[in-house]
Amino acid sequence: MTKSPGMSDHKSTPPPAPPVILLPAERFFVRTVPLVADAPAGPQVELALENAAPFPVAQLYHGYVAAPAGDRALIYAAYRKRFSSDETAGWPAASAVLPGFLALLGNAPEAPTIRVWTEPGRLTAVAWNGRDSLPVAVLARETDEAGAAAARPALFADLQARTGLAAAAVQEFSGAALAVHSVTKGTVSLELKNAALTLSAAETGRADVRDKDFLAQQQQTRKRDLRLWRAFQICAGGLAAALVLELGLFGAGFKMQNVKGVVQQQAAEVQKIETAQALATKIGELTRSRLKPFEMLALVNRSRPDPIVFVRATTTGPWSLEVEAQTTSAPDVGQFEAVLRATPDFAGVEVRDLRSREGVTSFTLTITFKPGSLQKEGGT
Repeated sequence: MTKSPGMSDHKSTPPPAPPVILLPAERFFVRTVPLVADAPAGPQVELALENAAPFPVAQLYHGYVAAPAGDRALIYAAYRKRFSSDETAGWPAASAVLPGFLALLGNAPEAPTIRVWTEPGRLTAVAWNGRDSLPVAVLARETDEAGAAAARPALFADLQARTGLAAAAVQEFSGAALAVHSVTKGTVSLELKNAALTLSAAETGRADVRDKDFLAQQQQTRKRDLRLWRAFQICAGGLAAALVLELGLFGAGFKMQNVKGVVQQQAAEVQKIETAQALATKIGELTRSRLKPFEMLALVNRSRPDPIVFVRATTTGPWSLEVEAQTTSAPDVGQFEAVLRATPDFAGVEVRDLRSREGVTSFTLTITFKPGSLQKEGGT
């Protein structure tokens, strides 16, 4: 019997995976930062970016890769305006958007090593000290038509000056990296010669540089699509079984009603799945709202005098932020409070627990934000 098109093929073949987009390494600044291992890494990374980057986090494309022990992270970010609308046009449909140098991070060397990756128009170098699983430095340079030979000495000199790894071994890589996304497992694999890096679905979400709200929504959409695809498999399998049963019982009219009953039962199951999916989508929309501590901190930070240092910041509700701060210039506290009270985005400002010790003045600042102010800051 000839196999009907669209039957068993759909049962075993998953839907095509969206592409993985690899971005030029020279567009990003890269840092290795310490983490508190027993605390969520995401807020720590965004706070580190807020302190290190010349632009607010909302204006950056950023991501990170954490060490297995959770005590360090390799963070990277690029100013959004460095990417044109043509370059970002395909991002929404991609399964992941990652900096290309991540392909060099697999199989971390156990001795001081510099990995050099030569591509047309680009030279990338990543250095390890032989002790940590994450590199200590990542540098990249664009090269002209003459190739990477002219840019290589300057790149090595810069890398060795930053790391002190003058005697490190050198591993050479060339060509394009292979990026593969597994729809069923949710993993992304980057392969370059004998350096291969596989990111789980959660690690891919952290490494992806796109807007984090968009990624959360996309993750929900992919889960929905995967559930629908599995439901389609069940439905297609049921229809195929019904077709075989019809052919096998051809001429036995008294059993035809049983076959139709099987088909109707499968249709009812699909309807149940679609109803449950619609409910899950609605719940996802209702729970998409989140606290915006970094947008809050960015608003407060605009008016902060240089001597005042924020030690700790905590949200106490969707519209309230509590900041523990200290300064070596006590008069700045009153001036800072007055400036904040005059800011139209704030509904209330309170300074309490003011205390001085050994020339350092500590205080607690509580700010209540007006509705709409955080939407302006976050761009949503």
